Amino acid sequence: MSDVTMPSRFNRVAAVFVWAGAALLAVVALMEGGLGTLWLYPAAVLMAVWALVALWQPHVGIGEKGVHVENVTHRVDVPWEALVHVETRYALTLVTPHARFAAWAAPAPGALRAAAVGRRADNRELRASGGPARPGDLMGTESGDAAVVIREAWQERVARGEVAVGVADQLTVRRVPRTGAICALALALAATVLAFTLR
Repeated sequence: MSDVTMPSRFNRVAAVFVWAGAALLAVVALMEGGLGTLWLYPAAVLMAVWALVALWQPHVGIGEKGVHVENVTHRVDVPWEALVHVETRYALTLVTPHARFAAWAAPAPGALRAAAVGRRADNRELRASGGPARPGDLMGTESGDAAVVIREAWQERVARGEVAVGVADQLTVRRVPRTGAICALALALAATVLAFTLR
């Protein structure tokens, strides 16, 4: 179980809007009636499932044993002992000796977003003190906020002697497919295509 769970704030807001759109689509199909609109029901289900799987569920979790990344199609648990670097160039990325794991829920900001959050006092101090100036590291961004929490938790555990040093090369971290999510999306898509074809 993660002590800290960090979903994408933007994605979760977007998920609510997609769910509202799916509900509206189902209402339209109900009001219109007729065989020609039956395909709208599986289409609404597809929208709802996609919003859940791709927008609401992905997150970054920080716990006692390491960092958990829940992406759209897979999940991964990176033990503190296997972590060698935390990057934020394109998204929060956990680097191990054998693989790199990017987090769907913690993308780096675009140019406009980076410029806006870069004007915050804490980010100006960060740059003035010689800290990282990469947009993805800025506090107030999803990649930057997650990176700060992970780095601090990692460093604290290393300082307390809770993380074995020098064993990262011996550990293999694997991606585990989110089979249920993938199957749900595939079934909803197949039902929508079939219903649209038969309308």
